[in-house]
Amino acid sequence: MFARILIRCFGGIWHVKKKAKSNSFYKFIYNYYQFEHGSSISIDSSFTNEPLFPRGMKQIVIGKGVKVGENCVIYQQVTIDSALLPNNIKGSPQIGNNCYIYPGAKIIGNITIGDNVIITPNAVIQEDIPDNSNV
Repeated sequence: MFARILIRCFGGIWHVKKKAKSNSFYKFIYNYYQFEHGSSISIDSSFTNEPLFPRGMKQIVIGKGVKVGENCVIYQQVTIDSALLPNNIKGSPQIGNNCYIYPGAKIIGNITIGDNVIITPNAVIQEDIPDNSNV
């Protein structure tokens, strides 16, 4: 609750995220807000514009290097991250525009999700998905 008030005072979560890259005070506020929501959205992830979190930023993990396109909708308990296990190709997912990622979905590895893709609840994605797909 306290973190939400702090975030509003400093211009919103996305404003704080931008400033957190170069300012340790903003980084503290950003990390505290995520801690309060059980989330981990890397400062080094990039978003074309602000994604929509219909249930709030609850238990969402978005790793370093992830790129998310325009008008994406991301529900709770979603993980978008690189594969860090031995023998895996390193790299982070690239999410296209107008994608819906429903609760519990996991997008792992150096993959590309096309535009207008719907990823259903609890799906585990480890390979590229073409445009206009329903997974």
